[in-house]
Amino acid sequence: MVSYNKIFDSNNLDGILISNTFNVRYVSGYSADYAFVLITKQNKFYFTDGRFTIEANRDLSKDWQVIEITPTTAEQVIKNVLADNNIKNVGFDSNISHYDYVFVTEKLLAGINSTDITNEITALRAVKSDYEIDCIIKAQRIAEKSLEQVKPLIKKNMTELELCAKLEYFMKVNGSEKNAFDTIVAFGENSAIAHAKPSDRKLKVGDVILIDFGATYKGYHSDMTRTFVFGECSEEIEKLYNIVLGANEIAIDCIRSGIPPREADRVARNYLDLHRLATYFNHSLGHGVGLEIHEYPTLSSRVMTDERLQDGMVITIEPGIYIEGLCGIRIEDMIVVKGANAVNLTTSNKKLEIINN
Repeated sequence: MVSYNKIFDSNNLDGILISNTFNVRYVSGYSADYAFVLITKQNKFYFTDGRFTIEANRDLSKDWQVIEITPTTAEQVIKNVLADNNIKNVGFDSNISHYDYVFVTEKLLAGINSTDITNEITALRAVKSDYEIDCIIKAQRIAEKSLEQVKPLIKKNMTELELCAKLEYFMKVNGSEKNAFDTIVAFGENSAIAHAKPSDRKLKVGDVILIDFGATYKGYHSDMTRTFVFGECSEEIEKLYNIVLGANEIAIDCIRSGIPPREADRVARNYLDLHRLATYFNHSLGHGVGLEIHEYPTLSSRVMTDERLQDGMVITIEPGIYIEGLCGIRIEDMIVVKGANAVNLTTSNKKLEIINN
């Protein structure tokens, strides 16, 4: 159960109005395509249109009042509820479209003292509850099971698109609500493109196979990357793989509550630099995962604030190197911060694996 007491008290609020889709899901447990949520110290209101009222009444807990609106009635209905509950000071989330921002600030909250509480909602969402971590783990297990099922089907001359389709099929069959993001499957030289799109490129002996993918469970995402070699592996690629694996492991070892997120990025980058490969590491080390695939915090050397990792944060550790014309290698695990430890939620093998089918 999400507690808003600190947000209410620190901002002297009478109510909190939420309209960002993911924040609506976070505070209520249910997300419609069109919805507003109003929370007061006594009541909870869920505003949505007729497409979603049956589901909302079914899926929301009994302390929520579902109120039907349309785009033409929303303004007056919500303003009436604000007035009926004597709301004078409102917190709102601003991470919404420009159109919605104007509607909220200039229509719904006109004449009411309003405070942007986006950062406070973001901080709340960053620290996952046991329930949220369990959902993320279940999404991860779906992804891992699907990877193991698809590996025996990897054959010479299959295309990236074909492998991608088979993997996504297994994830759906195994219970994923949808893909966590656009699946990346890249062979050989294509794997040097960090966010490669699957193509009709055919698999050849000696190719690197990079697969970055995730499942979803009850709205929560998983995220992992595994890199394989097909048929036979050159000494060069084996050496590169083991260096990236070392960067992954040393970064995980440094994770603990209280360190700046940029510190883990620095540790991994310095390790790659020792092997003269840091120049080929062209993205941040990781990011938060939850109801969105990319959440706060960002593990990047570019983040120069006083942020600190906290217990319950779920983050990725995904060092990679990308050498044009040769290959890309990325190894990504999901971690939950727990005191002085980093608990790895990813159980798939990450030692170098050569696929021979």
